[in-house]
Amino acid sequence: MQKRFHSIISLFVLILISGSLLWACTPKQTELIEEATPVVELPSAQVSTNEPEILPTATEEPSPIMVNGENIPVNYYNNEFARFRDSQAGLEQAVSDEEIKQSVLNYLFEQQLLVQGAHTNGLSVSDEELQARIDLLISELGSSDALMSWMQENHFDESEFRLALKLSMEAALMRDLIIQSVPDSVEQVRAQQIFTYTEAEANAALTNLSIGTDFNKLAWDASPQSGGELGWFPRGYLLYPEVEAAAFSLEPGTYSGVIQSEIGYHILLVLEHEAEHALTTDARLSLQNKALENWLADALANAQIVVNLP
Repeated sequence: MQKRFHSIISLFVLILISGSLLWACTPKQTELIEEATPVVELPSAQVSTNEPEILPTATEEPSPIMVNGENIPVNYYNNEFARFRDSQAGLEQAVSDEEIKQSVLNYLFEQQLLVQGAHTNGLSVSDEELQARIDLLISELGSSDALMSWMQENHFDESEFRLALKLSMEAALMRDLIIQSVPDSVEQVRAQQIFTYTEAEANAALTNLSIGTDFNKLAWDASPQSGGELGWFPRGYLLYPEVEAAAFSLEPGTYSGVIQSEIGYHILLVLEHEAEHALTTDARLSLQNKALENWLADALANAQIVVNLP
């Protein structure tokens, strides 16, 4: 009945990790990108004493990928595409290039929107913070050469690695801001249910209740392992909204009629209902994940996105 922490723990753990890139799904890539972004310091340019040659100023072409007027470099997209494709190597079920394209674009759109949200809220990553993350990664890998080797294997040059890490770190700042908006205590209900797989069994249980049979006895008969105990839960936590809606509509001490869900039939007894009750860890993570999903859905719905790729 209750939501387990989704394996999107991939999405939700990502919420808590600054500096993780999209295709860190392979063990090798995950370890690296959680730590830092590219750019081992480049040597400073030599200064010439000759008069500088005056060259015409080139007009920068707009990127074919834009989010709210901000460019996403085509090379960044192309290399993310390559990293995603590499992560699929050896898998039994192949992913088409069109599916890879859409997944990569969705990731880049969401990343850019989170970064823009961070900037709107006055959050950013300084060059010093970025370099500190890179230095930490180099220290953990053992050398700059080890980082450079990994970058080459994963379609990064120094400038793009630096860009990717900074974007990931700033997106993480916004993710943290969103999930921190979920309070520690919210309105919650504690309920118990009689659950059956057939409507006939549910109706029989309801009839027994009407003639005075104890709810707790029927709940344990129906669910010998748990007695139908659902525990405390907030709005938006149960897997089945019709069950949750009934729970929040009942007064403590009262039970519902037969409620049909996609898995069976439920009769609910509300045991307690509090306007403020501390969230369990699992419930809080679930609400944080939902808050992030809702923020991204709203941002995408209102974004001006341009894609002119072949």
